[in-house]
Amino acid sequence: MRLPRGIRAASIVLATTVSLSVAGALPASADTTVPPVLIGVEAGDRSAVIRYEPAVSASVTGYQASPDGYAWFDCPDVSGTCSLSSLTNGREYQVSLRTVGPQGPSEPAGPVATIPVTTPGSDPDKPQVLPRPRTRVTARFDAAGNGLGVRSPRTKLGVGTLPYLTFSRAIPNKRAVETHLVVTATRADGRTSEVAGAWGWINDRTAVFRPKDFWPGNATIRITSTLDDAVLGKSQGRYLIGASSLATTYTFRTDRSLIARVNGAKKEMDVFIDGRKRKTFKISLGGPGWETRKGAKVISTAKEADKVYRSASLGLTDPEDFYELPSKWNTRLTPTGEFLHTASWAYGRLGRYNGSHGCTNMFEQDAKWIFDNTIPGDVIDYVKTGGDTMEPWNGPGGLWNIPWSKWLKKSAVGSGSDQVDTSLDNGSAADARPDGA
Repeated sequence: MRLPRGIRAASIVLATTVSLSVAGALPASADTTVPPVLIGVEAGDRSAVIRYEPAVSASVTGYQASPDGYAWFDCPDVSGTCSLSSLTNGREYQVSLRTVGPQGPSEPAGPVATIPVTTPGSDPDKPQVLPRPRTRVTARFDAAGNGLGVRSPRTKLGVGTLPYLTFSRAIPNKRAVETHLVVTATRADGRTSEVAGAWGWINDRTAVFRPKDFWPGNATIRITSTLDDAVLGKSQGRYLIGASSLATTYTFRTDRSLIARVNGAKKEMDVFIDGRKRKTFKISLGGPGWETRKGAKVISTAKEADKVYRSASLGLTDPEDFYELPSKWNTRLTPTGEFLHTASWAYGRLGRYNGSHGCTNMFEQDAKWIFDNTIPGDVIDYVKTGGDTMEPWNGPGGLWNIPWSKWLKKSAVGSGSDQVDTSLDNGSAADARPDGA
């Protein structure tokens, strides 16, 4: 998204400013206060200046400005301008203005998307005169880059989604990329905050943003890019420069937070929705020699109402190990063959002992609930399974299982060096131990 018309990237210095201290609460009332006439918003260095037509009405005694529609701050006068200060450069704000009076606040005018910027010439990655020879670099964004099977940007995702940004060229200056991308979350109540996390490079062209914890539920996630005209390094004698299309904000939304905790010692699955435990299911995991992998696993669109599990898929050739087991309500977790599914042949061990070949065995009504109520990006987190940790390549949840200290080594900012660790354990389902019923 380019800067809206009327917003210019310039440093604005005005005597009239609003410090970021929350205005006193005003009584709620019917909307009888005259709303403001908003002329425009100008982006400055860590600031945004709102211009409006001063109201000529006894119902208006002052103005309040907001960077996000949640927190409101008093304007010092009714002069026609009001400034928000102490903002973060490179982050998108949804700036609004409202009037206040004896009857309370008016309906707000706005929001206007505004991105504060550094003073021209002060950003070392964005010189006023771009070097030559140069090549422009573009990028492709995928909010569900971890293989969820979802492409529509309007689809709400689970809190285990991982957004990918893939550039048209290998990027030498990875620090410049990371410092010109700001990630925020706007929650259902309107509160906006920056997301704690780090970009990690899985190769020289692709960066993945991983929150330190999972995403908040019911939120709008914005990744604001000011990479246009940024120098991203030099390759084969040419400077790589961010294309104008990289002055944009990538957006996606999360649905309610669904995180299921599977405890292999208790043989139970607890399902938490928006932080509250809603369901407890009895389960059975992988038995000796087939222990279920531990760690975070993420739901995708890969579900099968009916499936037949066969011993041959596990390489079991002994006649005593032969089985063909039809099952209902199968939700895939990994390409190695791990599913959550009905296991009518194993009802006697559910909640009692582990005996599967790596899958999560469930009662039919419980497996159907998972099948019907989970969406791409929902998280199933496994502990105390006795198995190895989920490999980074093994399904949509793999990257979540890289230890945080190791993930930071994949970040130029986190590691303090452009020589980041872009390696992954490049295994495959064909080479790994399979999972089954």
